[in-house]
Amino acid sequence: MALSTEVKALYDAGRISTRQMVRVQLGSGIYGFIARREPLTYAGVTYQPFGLIEVSDIGGGTGTAADGGFTLTLAESKQFDLTPEILTQIENEDYRDRPVVVYDAHFHPDTMALIQVEPVARGYLDVIEHNADETRGCYLTARCEGRQLDYSRQNGRKRTVADQQRRDPGDRFFEHAATAGRVDIAWGKAVGSAVNAAKSAAAGAARAIGFKGL
Repeated sequence: MALSTEVKALYDAGRISTRQMVRVQLGSGIYGFIARREPLTYAGVTYQPFGLIEVSDIGGGTGTAADGGFTLTLAESKQFDLTPEILTQIENEDYRDRPVVVYDAHFHPDTMALIQVEPVARGYLDVIEHNADETRGCYLTARCEGRQLDYSRQNGRKRTVADQQRRDPGDRFFEHAATAGRVDIAWGKAVGSAVNAAKSAAAGAARAIGFKGL
């Protein structure tokens, strides 16, 4: 997503106010967090204040060779009632391979009105580590796989005639795709015809004669 003209101008002037946002889709619902004092509702999700959100540099590379992995650091905050006990509740969730999106929310420095929300990273939660130190206290480190993981995901669905019709009406190339490998199709044969029946009878008689000659 390209930055708006207003955001670019504020960046050039060194006056833009940017806050990090994280959207996580877990088994129990969609949760949003934002690194500021007030909550923000965006695209139907309320992003709750979070004390510290750090996002590592996004992995390099291009195309299918892109690494794309990144880590999120979410720290406890007494100011927002984010205690170590609350942080550990993440383990009650089915978070593995759940989608996560990181945004930059750009605000006007004078009015604090939201100007633009820019997605900067997309991926899937892999593992979450629980850590503690004297500076930040308890914090979570969520390691995320980049969207390049999509290239290796297997999809058991086979393309159908309806799929192909949307691309090329009248094309019946995938007519038998759904049953390929499951149903024997006599390609180019007149199954059940008198000719095939005669051939089968002749082959059976030949085998019988062969057995008698042994």
